[in-house]
Amino acid sequence: MAVSRKAASVRLDVERVVLPNGLVLLVSENHSSPSISISAIVRAGSRFEPDEKAGLASLAGELIEEGTTARTSQQIAESIDSAGGHLMTFGDYQSSRVAVLSLARDFNLGLDIASDMLINAAFPEDKVRQQIDKRVAQIKSRLDVPRTQASDVFNEIVFKGTPQHRPSVGYEETVNALTRSDILGFYDRYYVPNNTVLAIAGDIDTRETIARVDSALGKWQRVGGFALPEVSWPHLDAEAVEKCVAAPKEQVNMFMGHVGIRRKDPDYHALLVMDTILGSSPGFTSRIPRILRDEQGLAYSTFANITSSAGLDPGRFVAYIGTAPANLDRARAGLRGEIARIVEEGVTAEELDIAKSYLTGSFVLRFQRNGQVAEFMLEAEIYDLGFDYLEKYPELIRAVTVDEVNRVTRKHIHPERLTTVVVGPIDQTGRIISKEESHES
Repeated sequence: MAVSRKAASVRLDVERVVLPNGLVLLVSENHSSPSISISAIVRAGSRFEPDEKAGLASLAGELIEEGTTARTSQQIAESIDSAGGHLMTFGDYQSSRVAVLSLARDFNLGLDIASDMLINAAFPEDKVRQQIDKRVAQIKSRLDVPRTQASDVFNEIVFKGTPQHRPSVGYEETVNALTRSDILGFYDRYYVPNNTVLAIAGDIDTRETIARVDSALGKWQRVGGFALPEVSWPHLDAEAVEKCVAAPKEQVNMFMGHVGIRRKDPDYHALLVMDTILGSSPGFTSRIPRILRDEQGLAYSTFANITSSAGLDPGRFVAYIGTAPANLDRARAGLRGEIARIVEEGVTAEELDIAKSYLTGSFVLRFQRNGQVAEFMLEAEIYDLGFDYLEKYPELIRAVTVDEVNRVTRKHIHPERLTTVVVGPIDQTGRIISKEESHES
């Protein structure tokens, strides 16, 4: 059934079709440019891998382009490059993806290659070993990025006991232990048509596209009785937690927060407004960047939000600041103070109006390219937003009131239960280590 979708100057006609094998196809025509986006997601990521195989989903997602039973990795790459297209494959926490961007005239080529990878990935042994070695090097290099290290430590604490505590890329020891058999097992189990959503947007004809997809992917065998595993969700810590990690760097990186919300939480849009007021606006209006960075000069970079990580599972409320070691105490007190203030004092009508104007005004910019349209269709499908979300979103934001923002803030933000992780030139107690001490050690 075709449904017209309109948001500001955006209009999408989205057709949703379920093939007999269970694959969900979403199609949107856009004839403003002779290009096309093909994006397929498999509803399986690192949330379905055990701790001892951390990194498996991510590795499988990257390796899917390294050859099929019909094509070598070089043939895949040369075919895409010769057509001036772009291929991207990866696996993250929630899902695994194959995406092809190309000119409309090369639609058949892009669809054929994407279908081949989804159905016939071969995972050559030599490519598996090469990718494992590359991944191990990447994991080691993460320790040289204090902000990433601090985020990882924060997740280990806040999401303990759940799959989210692990980085999707895995750990050195778990990735090194992975085998081709592990990767093939994950692929065979989860890469099935009745666990896949395919979104196609661009200079296409809807009827013709549906027929082409049915021809290319209709032969993919449905798996009977397929069901996704249950995933445990994190719980809010009963009290505050602090963790200091020594890193011989010039800057201190600090994450502060706790468990957040799911994307389907009914308070999502009011919290989105709260985020914009507290720490997510790119301008000079958000409190934390304006006060801590611009007015007090405490931060190189800083932000705060609860909605950006909301997904199928609860994400995280997090406030971040990167600062000079000498400013650590003031920066920590500043973050805590602003978090507590928005809970205790709430927001003003002026802040609300500015935030709502920003959110409704910038929304249309999310749909300028075919890849963004395909991304929206996938998001609408995964989170049951409805394709009329483009029409509903501005009204959902405009309907948010000061009282509602204050209510959801008090409900979801807990200043007395914050986990704080600091990574930088400090010892385990949080004392700043001087350069002289660092050289001596």
